[in-house]
Amino acid sequence: MGLFSRASHRGHTDSEAGAVSLLVEPPATDSQGRRSMEDHRDYLLSMVEPLSPLGVSLVDAWGLALCEDIKADGDVPPTPVAETDGFAMCAADIAALPPGRRPILDLVTLDDDEPDDDARAFAMGETVAVRAGQALPAGADTVVSAFDALVGTEDIKVKVLPQEGDWVRPAGAEAADGEIVMAIGTRLDDRRSALLAAAGFDRVLARPRTRVAVVDVVDSSIMARPDDGRGRGVGMYMINAAARADDATTWRIEIDLAQPESSIERLGDELIRADLVLTVGGLTDDGLDPRLDELLREMGEIDVAEVAMRPGRQHGFGFIGDEETPVIMLPADPYALLVAYHAFARPMLRKLMGVEPYAHEAVLCYADHDFDAEAGTAQIVACKLIQDRDHYLASATVPQRHSQLPGLVAADALVVLPGDKARVYRGEALPAWLLSEPGIVA
Repeated sequence: MGLFSRASHRGHTDSEAGAVSLLVEPPATDSQGRRSMEDHRDYLLSMVEPLSPLGVSLVDAWGLALCEDIKADGDVPPTPVAETDGFAMCAADIAALPPGRRPILDLVTLDDDEPDDDARAFAMGETVAVRAGQALPAGADTVVSAFDALVGTEDIKVKVLPQEGDWVRPAGAEAADGEIVMAIGTRLDDRRSALLAAAGFDRVLARPRTRVAVVDVVDSSIMARPDDGRGRGVGMYMINAAARADDATTWRIEIDLAQPESSIERLGDELIRADLVLTVGGLTDDGLDPRLDELLREMGEIDVAEVAMRPGRQHGFGFIGDEETPVIMLPADPYALLVAYHAFARPMLRKLMGVEPYAHEAVLCYADHDFDAEAGTAQIVACKLIQDRDHYLASATVPQRHSQLPGLVAADALVVLPGDKARVYRGEALPAWLLSEPGIVA
């Protein structure tokens, strides 16, 4: 069963049929019957809600969004701790020692029994060896690093006179009792996970990873040399990797348009464990393959629309199966597929996981040459971004109207050319969706 919660406002009445549609009212279109890219994305996002939260072990919660504020149950750390390997002591003891070239302190080992709260663990003129992260013994307020001490058999000589608080992390330095350690909506990474572990948490309430069925749409009736797998499944591999990079759990399904009955059965069996279905193939600029259209409509309700964008102008969405699992239809062409994933599928994945912002946060770059554009159409160009002083320069790696995998591999970002002009000139500012870390000018 899919875990997604559908939006309460979803659905509208079909005036002709008198039935309630699973799809919300579609957005307005331009004079050519096309939706804007932003309107179509918002339309898709309006029909799903974040997945229901679950208790997840901290080990498995990397990349997930918290569903509650996490407050410290006591100070973190609870007592002062050493920040380095060295020797714990009282700074005032150093000042009280007889003058000399280097203060000398007796090196002692403490008993296992803890002293009373008001008792001092060691005498004046004594020091105790400590490890980084170890709680300081009672009475200690400073640590001399092991590099700043000459260690003898029973004593140490201090090379650098310490001040109170040196190499000490005080109680509550990371979080005070009752303080919010991490706010709701925070996405966990390695450092945040470490902070929660330090605060004593081993489980968190978070939204699970979106379970995505990546459907490879094939047609055995036109396959040349079906025993030769070279070049097949390119889009499936791309989207599978992209969704996993966005912390989804994915698996592959193959359906054959030449065998619709078995394909419906196969796809239906997989819906029980999917939160989202992404089909790859069967969709071109001419529209959805009639056989895929019929197959999906037999399983539910779909909407195929033209969007004012390039590459890829036809896009589909719907709900299929008994659980009304959302499905996004993506093209097979690698360039159009990558653009469609980042424009529509990725925002939906992020919303299902409760990770904001849902849409790409664009970085600003500047065109390093003139770009041909098309008024009224948003064009997305795969580009190499080069950091030049305090800004990025964008240079196209994939010519428009072509699918070139080497160019996509070389790209750092998808740059969005505005739809209000026919030409973008060198030096104009443009928004870019990062795909990888940009290069740096040597």
